[in-house]
Amino acid sequence: MTPDQVSDKAQEDGFFIIKARFKAQALNLYGLVLVVFNRKNQIDNFNVVVSSSAALFDFEPHIGWEKYEEAIMGTKWEGNFNTSMTTSIMDQVKTLTYQDKQRVLLYDSIAAYDYDSVEIFMSDLIYRIIHDKNLILEIGLQEVTVDAFKDAKESRATPREAQPKAQVASPSSNFKVEDGSVILPLVPILAPVKGKPLYELRVGDRIMTRILANSDREQYFIDLLDLRTENHVKPVPSEIIDIKANSKTDPIEILVEIGPGIYGRVIEEERQVKLRMYDPQTDGPLTRKGIEKAKTGKAPAAKARSADEPSGIFRMNYLIYVLFAIIVVIFTILVFLSL
Repeated sequence: MTPDQVSDKAQEDGFFIIKARFKAQALNLYGLVLVVFNRKNQIDNFNVVVSSSAALFDFEPHIGWEKYEEAIMGTKWEGNFNTSMTTSIMDQVKTLTYQDKQRVLLYDSIAAYDYDSVEIFMSDLIYRIIHDKNLILEIGLQEVTVDAFKDAKESRATPREAQPKAQVASPSSNFKVEDGSVILPLVPILAPVKGKPLYELRVGDRIMTRILANSDREQYFIDLLDLRTENHVKPVPSEIIDIKANSKTDPIEILVEIGPGIYGRVIEEERQVKLRMYDPQTDGPLTRKGIEKAKTGKAPAAKARSADEPSGIFRMNYLIYVLFAIIVVIFTILVFLSL
């Protein structure tokens, strides 16, 4: 095979990619859409995320497709997205896989770099779900070879696999809190564009975190703080109380306060990451629930148990008296028969 033939084959085996961002301000919804076509006008894969976070609209369509995919997957991993809207738009894209006429029409527009036609098509698709007449949609088109696509996937796999290690608790942690308090394992919510770098965080800053549900204890506090939804755990605002690092190479440990008596620990190895800061307008008020609420919740049950105890003792004494009376009667009958 000649070099020209190799080049032609690589071109035939490449991908056309649609990158789209949109915002529906009337509904306070923002979203990213990624659709990958192979050269046989078939949809190879796609992904969508819709959220109330305006940070999604910071990802401009001219950036690389891999950044778009990272943003979509990262937002879903954080759980900060609208499940219903996301699923509905994904279903709309999925219908293109068996609507040959519509799919080929879209593919031809992409291959011709006809931005206007692609934008009209995608705008119509999104508007079927998000009914905002002032919907703003911006698209980008990108052509990628198979090798470049594969390399991008592989290069991103390594850091993602290493990421959970950042959450391993350090035995040298010496955070001290008041007696009766708890320290829960947390993971920070990342914001690659508008976030605050880890090294700039100060005591008193408020960041968004998520409780890691590793045990029944964490599950209990997730329910106590009303953080559980249908299929994910919502982020919770947390105020930084202390920041520690034994050396420049050791992970940074952050102690945060979630509520009265409820603390959390964040462990992060990568010092360059940007964390999402708390915004009262989008994240709601800080929680007032705490350990005292948990104790109060248990009080009624304890009170009910104590109320039941007298009746239980009475029934036991009554049973003893009845048994004693039966024994006396039997003994009297035996004495009478023996005479």
